[in-house]
Amino acid sequence: MDIPSRSTAVRRRRTLAHVILRDLIETGHTTVPPWWEAEIEQEFGGLGGFLAELSRQWWTAYAAHLDTLIELGMGGPDQAWADVTEQMPHLRAVLDAYSGEPTLGEAERRHCDVLRWTTRREARHAA
Repeated sequence: MDIPSRSTAVRRRRTLAHVILRDLIETGHTTVPPWWEAEIEQEFGGLGGFLAELSRQWWTAYAAHLDTLIELGMGGPDQAWADVTEQMPHLRAVLDAYSGEPTLGEAERRHCDVLRWTTRREARHAA
């Protein structure tokens, strides 16, 4: 039995998510059209898995941008949110369209907990 490596599966999922998102942008949809349902089911195990992948992409971009803003003293969470929304408007629109999905609610709670924990920590001083 040929089992793909974890990195191969991650790349394959990320690529499919980008292809589907590009199709959503081109068609103007913010919810997944029926023609993608079979591939989403096969690759992600359903809509929840696909949304989890989109959520990971969003939160990764957000966290990286927030880190940069804080490091440069140029803003905080609200600015990072606005900037990433401007950079990835359709991704944000798709996530907003599915805002009631439990998968996304859990991801947001988890990331907000990390953000709260991170921002209340004392700064580490350079040696």
